[in-house]
Amino acid sequence: MSEPYRLRASRPASSASASELLGPAVRSYYGAANRHVVWAAAPFVLLLAYGVWLAREGLLTHWFNSTFSVVAVTTLFVLSVALIVYTAAVGGGELVRVHVNGLLDLRAGPRAVPWDEMHSLTAVWAEDGSGVERHLLRTTGGATLSLGRSIGGVDDLVDELRLRMIEQQAPALRTRIAEGDVVRFGAFEARTEGLALGARVLPWDELAEIDAEDGQIVVTTRANERWGTARLDEVPNAFLLAELGERRRT
Repeated sequence: MSEPYRLRASRPASSASASELLGPAVRSYYGAANRHVVWAAAPFVLLLAYGVWLAREGLLTHWFNSTFSVVAVTTLFVLSVALIVYTAAVGGGELVRVHVNGLLDLRAGPRAVPWDEMHSLTAVWAEDGSGVERHLLRTTGGATLSLGRSIGGVDDLVDELRLRMIEQQAPALRTRIAEGDVVRFGAFEARTEGLALGARVLPWDELAEIDAEDGQIVVTTRANERWGTARLDEVPNAFLLAELGERRRT
């Protein structure tokens, strides 16, 4: 069987070529500090434990019987403490970088995603009910990027993506709805006459708010009634739907 023909060009294979595509870097996101500080502390703990063992065996003074030994051990202690402090403040290595014209995921090769190739952003609620576990960013090319708690400042990153996607997609979506098209957001549909969920339609002028609550998208009316709900992970681009609802009802 022959290989399938690939229409889309492959993504840049290096960070340098990706930067040429995406423009200058604006901000970097690193591994979450709380996930790396334990590993950073390991050398310090091992060194300290070794020192305690030497003291118990009566070998500590023998270990420090030369200037070289004193300098070497002191240097190791200082470097271990510096590593702990740095990791606690910054976190692990660079994972994601925001550029002027898109996003660079350094975990995957790297993978470059221009703003106009971002198709959907979906929140996934944690099974234990503790909040959003991760966001899934899907591209027009079919790739999926998982943005979770392992990324330090991931909430800021998600907010940046939301703003960029609103800038890129909201104007065209508003035009489509005004011209009579139906725009799907998973369980919901945005229509000229209002917001639809199944067979029911809520006119835009009766819509009060579209918000998230306990892992669900909740739609309320101006009469302060819950009109409809759906699971967060069943509503891709829920933030875009909320933006459209806000504009349509005002």
